Amino acid sequence: MKRQIRLWVTRVVMVVLLVLAARQWGLPMYSKYFSPKKSVAYIPQGKVKYGDFTVSFHELGTLAAEKSVPVYGEDNGKVIYLISEGAMVKAGDVIAEMDRSDLEREIRNQRLTVNNAEAEVDRVEEEFKMLVASNQTHYDKQQADYDFSVNELEMAKKTLEKKMRLADEKLVPRDQVEQAELAVRSKELAEMKGKKDLELQVADNKSKENQKQADVRKVKFALDTQLRTLDELETRLSKGVVRAPVSGMVVISKIWAGPGDYRKLQEGDTLHRRQSICQLPDLSRMLARINVGESDAPRVVLGMPVKIKLEAIPDRIFHGTVTDISSLATEGNPMESGSTPGRKNFEVTVALKEADPKTIKPGMTADAEFICDAVRNVIFVPLESVIEKEGKTVVFVKSRRGFERREITTGKSNDSFVIVTKGLRKNETISLRDPTTPMDQQEAGTKASDKNNTKQSSPLPEMPNNGATKK
Repeated sequence: MKRQIRLWVTRVVMVVLLVLAARQWGLPMYSKYFSPKKSVAYIPQGKVKYGDFTVSFHELGTLAAEKSVPVYGEDNGKVIYLISEGAMVKAGDVIAEMDRSDLEREIRNQRLTVNNAEAEVDRVEEEFKMLVASNQTHYDKQQADYDFSVNELEMAKKTLEKKMRLADEKLVPRDQVEQAELAVRSKELAEMKGKKDLELQVADNKSKENQKQADVRKVKFALDTQLRTLDELETRLSKGVVRAPVSGMVVISKIWAGPGDYRKLQEGDTLHRRQSICQLPDLSRMLARINVGESDAPRVVLGMPVKIKLEAIPDRIFHGTVTDISSLATEGNPMESGSTPGRKNFEVTVALKEADPKTIKPGMTADAEFICDAVRNVIFVPLESVIEKEGKTVVFVKSRRGFERREITTGKSNDSFVIVTKGLRKNETISLRDPTTPMDQQEAGTKASDKNNTKQSSPLPEMPNNGATKK
């Protein structure tokens, strides 16, 4: 009997120990590793805001200088030196240098050609001088012969006169007069021949001198041609060093490197005549060039204020005004990065009021906020919290029992918020998505599919095209 009692007591104690052990360690382990888990959907929340509201929209653009001086290469050649982009230069500083070895060799050959042409000019000019001297000698001799024949004729005429006078006085026979007449005729013929020979000598001298002068002009023209060629080569050589025409910051130009591929010019590239090397922008006056989509373009007007944030300086806001709006739309180039093919854009120019050459650089990405309107002391909420459900505009407001649906009336909006004119109070907590829709039907706060035919989107109608506000 006692043995049975001890056996039962031992069994009871064992059962109690097992129960205590299960309660102490078994239940927590089961709850941790084996019990089914309950999924809790995360519902992002926000606050109803109150204050001044800005009606605006954002677009991305690029900074540029209002004035920029292009620098071109004046000749073909391979770039062997190129200044670093972003460097500050003064007028006259070297921007780039071309490989001129072939041109230098050509200049050396051309100088030899010029020397030969100069020697040829000297030779022909010396021949001309010798010809002139020779012609003068022949002319002087011919002139002397002619002068001698003239003197002989004069003497013959005087002798004839003397013979005729003596014959009249019967002092000499008449045949001497006839001989004297024959002598005069002979001297006249000699004088005429001498005169003709002198004229022929003058004409021959002139012809030879004119021909030699033509030879001189020809070789001089050839020399001038070679000198001009040499000057052109030396000018090209000097243009192999490209210098800055004005002071500024260097912005290297892009070159085509293949289909859809543009890159910055670099050392080793080959330049063509009048190809752009870089730009020298004036950093004292900057502007932003922004492509605005055709849906927002009617809202942009001249003089509209714009706030600009730069990707490189996110903690600073710059201010500007719209100074120009393109008249024609252009379609995005699919070859350019960041471009949306098929989208029609209008280029808008915004002049910046601030000038900071040490901070603001051309080519920086600018996030431009176009200020269309401003409203004071209004209630507004994030756009993603506003939902159209069953034909009504609603938000889900947090309460003690969870989130309750509340119908609202909206007003103006911008890219992130919308004004609520009726249905909400400031500082209330609201859901930033539809909490009644399962998470597997939403992506980033927007449903991928809606079997209940509900739609989460901005409840606002299109803004009228008055360039100011959106109702």
